[in-house]
Amino acid sequence: MIRFVKKQIDKLKTAKCENEKLKVELGKVLKDFNKCSDLEMKCSDLALQLGELKTQLEEDQDLDGKLKSHKVNSDSNGDDVISIHIVQVQNELTSMKSLLRKQTEECDKQTKEKEKLTYTVAELRSLLDDAYAQLESYKEKKSMENVITLEMADFEKTVERLQKELKTVNFERHSLQSQLESMMKEMNNIHEEKALLTDNIAELNAKKAELALHKKERKDLVEELQKQVSAQNRERDQLISVIGVNEEKIGDLEALNASLNRQLASLCSQRESLQRQYDDLSEEHSTFRTRALYVLEQKKSEDDERAKGEIEILEETIRQQNRTIDNLTNSYRMLQNELDSSSGHIRTLSTEISNLQRQLTIVTESHKKEQRREFELHFASEAKLNNELLTQIDASIISHNQEKENLLVIARQERKGLEEEMERLRRMLDEEVMRRKEMEKIQVATATQNVAIQLQKSSKYILPFRSEKLWYPKDICYSTYLIRPSIETADAVEKDIKCDDNDEKCEEKSLEEVIYGESEELIITDIRNQADTSVTSQSITQIITKQLEHTRELLNETEATNAKLVEQAKLLKEEIRRMERDRERQSHLTNTEYLKNVIMKFIAPEKVTDERGRLIPVLTTMLKLSNDERMLQRIKRLRRVGETIFGLLEQNHSVKAV
Repeated sequence: MIRFVKKQIDKLKTAKCENEKLKVELGKVLKDFNKCSDLEMKCSDLALQLGELKTQLEEDQDLDGKLKSHKVNSDSNGDDVISIHIVQVQNELTSMKSLLRKQTEECDKQTKEKEKLTYTVAELRSLLDDAYAQLESYKEKKSMENVITLEMADFEKTVERLQKELKTVNFERHSLQSQLESMMKEMNNIHEEKALLTDNIAELNAKKAELALHKKERKDLVEELQKQVSAQNRERDQLISVIGVNEEKIGDLEALNASLNRQLASLCSQRESLQRQYDDLSEEHSTFRTRALYVLEQKKSEDDERAKGEIEILEETIRQQNRTIDNLTNSYRMLQNELDSSSGHIRTLSTEISNLQRQLTIVTESHKKEQRREFELHFASEAKLNNELLTQIDASIISHNQEKENLLVIARQERKGLEEEMERLRRMLDEEVMRRKEMEKIQVATATQNVAIQLQKSSKYILPFRSEKLWYPKDICYSTYLIRPSIETADAVEKDIKCDDNDEKCEEKSLEEVIYGESEELIITDIRNQADTSVTSQSITQIITKQLEHTRELLNETEATNAKLVEQAKLLKEEIRRMERDRERQSHLTNTEYLKNVIMKFIAPEKVTDERGRLIPVLTTMLKLSNDERMLQRIKRLRRVGETIFGLLEQNHSVKAV
């Protein structure tokens, strides 16, 4: 009996160990449930992403329809850039469709995993029912010893606790089932939406024939397509961000896979431990059977019924343990299959990620190359424009310099001519003064010879003239006494005047005649021809005053021309200085072109974004004058040159008129 009790105690201990193992398994199952809940949350996120991707698909399909219609409407000489962009958009649409298919496949796999977990929960429930049956059998044996009763009380407490845990697990299972149902509904909705999308695609294909008639709206469609291309670029950026999020999720899934591998390793170790326990139990069963047969042979009369019942109970326990072992082996196989499927899925995801990364690199490189070509073309065009403008500036400067040199030459020649004319006028004035002095001397000599004869005849014929001062340009003062001569003296004077007239007629008409008008000899002949007429000094003084006024006017005009020439020389000097400043500024601009190139290389290197390229026109306007400013400068210069030329022409006309 003692041995039997000891055996029962050992059995209770083994049952406790099994209960503890079952608790551990329940804890692991709860962890699996938590993981399932996390997976459900991820499934919900994926469903949301599916909805977003569907909306994007609809938009992309609309764009695809428009692009196809544009292809039908566009001529064979359409833009190659738009066709290339359309092909890229179609490739992106196909990639997005493949991603949607893969995500739907992932959702299906997750639903299968959930079904498997529900199956494992049902198996664990059966194990708990078996444990309850064992507890009931152990409760009947409470009367054997107090130690067994205490242990059974502890076992009951543990069972109650397990029941509570089972209730929580059932509640979680119900919630998971409800979530599964909701997910299935969502999947059905998604399938319906797919069907609607296929219908919409068919309708769009039918509408393509109608859009072929609208050829006149091709320009508007091209503008809309450009806008849509920009929108698609934005969507592509959004898709890239979504791909990055998916990559992060893939990393999380890889971490989960690693944790599942760890769990599988722990499950393998548990399986090995359970197998060992099974071997031990089988050995104990064999020993117990031999002992039980021996005890039954000894006590057939007393404990036949009790031994049979215990043997049946033990056989049932053995069967239940065999069942648990089979269930564990099945679960191990299932988990290994899941591992294989998850590893294959991860491989496919890794290949897809690598393909997407390659596509992204290709797209980014092509975009960068296009930007670089555009920037190089823009830079080359700007360089050509700068060179053309520099050549124009050089040509204009050369022409201005030539014009100024010509004007300076003309002004110098005119100045020399005016100086020569002034010297000539002064010489003529000096010669006239000398001639007048000689005439006065001759008149005085003739008057002194005939003074005595005239005094003898009568004093009546003497006519005294007042001495008057004649002012000439060189302020020479002299006095004249005109006396009425006799007939002889008049004849002599007439002879002298005729000789002088003959000498002057041989010569050309000089500036004297222009300045003084009629010669003095003609006036004297007129006076001599007027017989017995009184010639006063007033007429002579009037003539001389007129001549003086003419000379003064000429001198004033020459002084005004000199002043104008001085002003024109000043203007020409100012223009020369301005031209020198323009040349210095041009040299400064040529020096600043190097700095501009350095700044352009800093702002726009070989690989540059769209935002930095926008600063290029700002810098060009800062480092260069605008076209309007250049035109204003040219107009100002031309105005100044025109004013100087006009002034010089007016001076030439005035000099010629004089």
